[in-house]
Amino acid sequence: MRGLIERPRCLLFSTVDGGSTSIPRFLNASAVSELGIVLALSVLFPFMIHILPVPDDARLGPRLLPMFYAPLLAALLGRLRSAFIVALAAPWLNWLLTTHPTPPTAVVTMLQLLVFVGMVRLLLAKIGSSWFLAAPAYFAGMAAAAVLTTLAPALIGGRPVLAWAAQSVSVGLPGVAILIFINWLAVRYFPSGPAGGGPQAA
Repeated sequence: MRGLIERPRCLLFSTVDGGSTSIPRFLNASAVSELGIVLALSVLFPFMIHILPVPDDARLGPRLLPMFYAPLLAALLGRLRSAFIVALAAPWLNWLLTTHPTPPTAVVTMLQLLVFVGMVRLLLAKIGSSWFLAAPAYFAGMAAAAVLTTLAPALIGGRPVLAWAAQSVSVGLPGVAILIFINWLAVRYFPSGPAGGGPQAA
């Protein structure tokens, strides 16, 4: 967690063939470490859920939404670049390592995560740091997923989109509660603004 909160220490220049060449600001040791931590968490949380000794039909992944935890933390703590990168990469990393989610579901989940992160940041900018931001952000992601699956119903096996979306929301309500709890913890225990490293609109 410390790596997520510390300010980046930028390596602004490197020497190539005896000359000094500027390096993009995001290519620094702290940013790489931060991204590594967030990506690791994005795989660790779902993996821990999947190894729980429960029946296969328990559907703990869709129920607890573990893939949303790391992007939420990164977005709340002002790590926008890391949040979007993990939103893009997490579904595919989990598929490569655990075969979950399936590739069609990974496409849908990737869109959900991208919209989720974007909405968290938008709400932070519009209304400030609040404990409930994760809930409307999740439902915005579901709305975007419903639009995508309307255009490409094969991603959900040709099922009726409204029935699929309603079932996904119903099954995922415990996960939404967990996201709200993580949101509340970030607001409660980390001061807002750059100095405290807590939920930031900037």
